[in-house]
Amino acid sequence: MKKLIVMAAVALFGTQVAKAQFSKGDVILGGNLNVSTDSKKVKDADSKNTSTTFGISPKVGVALNPNWVIGVFARTEFNSNKNEAGLKSKSSYITPGIFARNYHMLGQSKFAFFAEANAGYNFGNKKVDGTKTTTYNGASVRVLPGITYFVSKHFMLEGAFGGLNYTYLQEKAEATGVKTNNNHFSFDFPKEFQLGVNWIF
Repeated sequence: MKKLIVMAAVALFGTQVAKAQFSKGDVILGGNLNVSTDSKKVKDADSKNTSTTFGISPKVGVALNPNWVIGVFARTEFNSNKNEAGLKSKSSYITPGIFARNYHMLGQSKFAFFAEANAGYNFGNKKVDGTKTTTYNGASVRVLPGITYFVSKHFMLEGAFGGLNYTYLQEKAEATGVKTNNNHFSFDFPKEFQLGVNWIF
């Protein structure tokens, strides 16, 4: 009887694990949500600067097989800042792009490591007290690792780390028309962590 129970449990566990993978043609819909607040105040002085950043990054992908997923995304970021003089500024960035992921299941568990490469086009602007002062456009390329947990056949949680990031951004001052080109390379693996959810159809 004990052997029968053990065999049934193993069979059930194995079935659940088998379901916790992609099949060719599966559609993955999900994204990340990021919110952060920063406040700086000079000690013994009436000087305070507050900044709030909000971002949502929806994505949709298609599984080519149990290990590979390709798709599109739209990373967004909105920032508001108020300095000690009461001057308000707002910045918004949108980055539509494409991505490819390679998944590797961890043994017989429902966890999987993934490596993602993505590329996108960046554009946005900055406004000070409602007046547009700067516009942005450029491109970015990113490679990052992460981990996924298959909660069920149709739902999973994921965490992504910073990874390697290269960004080219051109800033244009609205008042003068002067353009400034910026090239930025960063390794953010130990500094950044994002949580996301995905649904599988």
